[in-house]
Amino acid sequence: MSKKVKKRRISNKKKLLICFVLIILAIGGYFGYNKFFKETEVTAPKVIDEIKNFNYVVNEKDTKLFKSTFKELKSILNAKEVDNKKYAETVSKLFIIDFFNLNNKSSKNDVGGVQFVYSSYKSDFIDYARDGMYKQVPNSIDNKKNQNLPEVKSVKVTGVEEVVPSSVFEHKDFEGVTEANAYEITLTWEYKNDSGFQDKATLTVVKDGDKLSIAKMEE
Repeated sequence: MSKKVKKRRISNKKKLLICFVLIILAIGGYFGYNKFFKETEVTAPKVIDEIKNFNYVVNEKDTKLFKSTFKELKSILNAKEVDNKKYAETVSKLFIIDFFNLNNKSSKNDVGGVQFVYSSYKSDFIDYARDGMYKQVPNSIDNKKNQNLPEVKSVKVTGVEEVVPSSVFEHKDFEGVTEANAYEITLTWEYKNDSGFQDKATLTVVKDGDKLSIAKMEE
């Protein structure tokens, strides 16, 4: 009789041990998923304004500077006759504001400025950004608070030049384009904090279907 009771007690201990181990594994798996997978996912923020015919959007996490510059773009594109020079300048400013602003990004996969990049180059551009400056964007919001991530305070166009795309690009998309319907936009910008990041660039803006998009960036 005493032997049977002893066996039953050992069996219950094993069950409790197994349950305890499973609980620990479940908790570890949950936090492991959040750390290495869930936090790297980019949750789409709420869109608060858009230019439908051009698929340009502004969302709730964008900075005040981006939102005000977006209104400028909206005004340019809603005009009866679009001023392509001003269009190219404003798209360039929006790209700089969004791409070089890391302070509002959720992870290295949350690359800014993509909507203004030439359609054929978007995939390569995202890879370039992830392997470059966007490596510095932490997955954890708590870690982000302890970092001096850059935020663009102001941006200025310092030069505009019309160029022939076929003379600038060795790419099949531009082989037959011999008219000066592209722009080289030179810009400088400032950050809220002295972060030591890039603060000047020349962007080449070209026709991309019905839009103007950035196809090249040089420091």
